[in-house]
Amino acid sequence: MDKIKKNRLDLAYQRQLHLLNFILIIGAGSIISLIVGLILNIEKWFNYSIAFIIVGTLTFILYSRVDENLKGISLKISKL
Repeated sequence: MDKIKKNRLDLAYQRQLHLLNFILIIGAGSIISLIVGLILNIEKWFNYSIAFIIVGTLTFILYSRVDENLKGISLKISKL
């Protein structure tokens, strides 16, 4: 029974890692595109700054949640 539980936890851990990679790629890509947009069109600096703050905050919040999930799964795996 422990093997099945460990396998399920391993799969959950891999899923969270994939989610973490997705969040980091999308977040970094969005932030880079906002910075490039700001450089190309300096007149709309306020709009780009607000969008940058929103995307950065959302990326950080999602990253924190996934990181907590990964730590929890790691603790469960180590207890087995």
